[in-house]
Amino acid sequence: MSVRWARWSGWLQRTLLGDSEARIALRLRLPFLWLVALLLAALLLPDRIWTTLLVGLAGLLLVGFVWARTLARGLAAARQLRFGWVSVGDRLEEEFVLTNRSGLPALWVEIRDETNVPGYQVGAVRAVGSDDTARWRQSSVCNRRGQYHLGPWAIESGDPFGLFRVSRRYDARQEIIIHPPIHTSLPIPLPPGRSDGRARTRERNWQAASNAAGVREYHSLDPYHWIHWPTSARRDSLYVRQFERDAAGDIWLVLDAQAAVQLGEGPAGTEEQAVLLAAALAARALNETRGVGLAAFARQPQLVPPALGAGQQWNVLRALALLRADGEIDLGRALQELGDVARRGSAAIIITPTADAAWLPQLAQLSRRGLESHVLLLDRPSFGGEGSSEALRAAIALLGYRCQVVRRGEIGRPLIEEEHHGFWEFKVTGTGRAVAVRRPFER
Repeated sequence: MSVRWARWSGWLQRTLLGDSEARIALRLRLPFLWLVALLLAALLLPDRIWTTLLVGLAGLLLVGFVWARTLARGLAAARQLRFGWVSVGDRLEEEFVLTNRSGLPALWVEIRDETNVPGYQVGAVRAVGSDDTARWRQSSVCNRRGQYHLGPWAIESGDPFGLFRVSRRYDARQEIIIHPPIHTSLPIPLPPGRSDGRARTRERNWQAASNAAGVREYHSLDPYHWIHWPTSARRDSLYVRQFERDAAGDIWLVLDAQAAVQLGEGPAGTEEQAVLLAAALAARALNETRGVGLAAFARQPQLVPPALGAGQQWNVLRALALLRADGEIDLGRALQELGDVARRGSAAIIITPTADAAWLPQLAQLSRRGLESHVLLLDRPSFGGEGSSEALRAAIALLGYRCQVVRRGEIGRPLIEEEHHGFWEFKVTGTGRAVAVRRPFER
């Protein structure tokens, strides 16, 4: 009986819908059984009461079907993410638009969503009149970094009698990355690097320097005294001198991603604290026009070559957002891998919660390859672990390397609390005008 009913329901759905994207399904099969029973009663036991009930029930089913069919043709929805990037502490906000182009009202429309952003609930029930539009915003504060998706999602409605269900599914899935926040007031100096004066950086400088690296085509913002007239005359087009900046040494941020040495979970764990430290140090170095790279050898390694500029900051933040400290490679092996890719004159900031000193020979090997090292030890006792981070710090200091112990809760205040990148704030004046008092990218 159930198989036969499913086949009949599928045939009814295909017949009623045609090529429409919406789907109509029966919510209740009991009224159709009553209809068959009343039809048999009217044929076998002719009486006015059976005929009246038969006509009433058939009319009810017809009205419900027409209502559902009309909504299937005219009901649609859309959603739009207001800001393309967010960090932990920002407000993730979407605008939903529910449109009813039919001549009948949708008394209820349920939003079903498969978004996996932690703490973000989109499910809602709305009503929209005939030839009308309903708009609303859904928002939530991001509390966990990572890569997530918005959607797929669907809308469901139906006739007022609850006989038919109308649904329309949207399979589009939008990927979204929640970046780690950037903290300020970190009492951690940046290593200067070991430039010998002959090293050149791969990045070109827009400021005039004593070193001319070559020429490039003229840009409207270039000053006239940068123009290289011999080359311009030879190529019959304006060319300007391109300068190299003095090399100060790239900075590699090395995160110990071995799962066996991690302590705690969530924001209070060593994994999250290491990510926050790396994000803050990367932002500071890039603000000081230093090239920054990232190396973390987890199961999904995150390796970002050093570069300059705001684009590099987003590259580093994206890699930190995706990082999971679930690797099997220990810190010694990670430093060996770094020595193979880092260029001479660079500096390495090593962030680790380990209390084991087995990786110190690899640290010395980095120094022999011309890399300056600065070690940040996440204090194991403050994170609830065993071992002495202070003893390891003393051993590293005896070898001649700079080392600092970072205890739980010492990172500082999130920059996001001061700037509120992810949402607008408005003030309504006495004349009714809305004035923006804070913008998403305002500092």
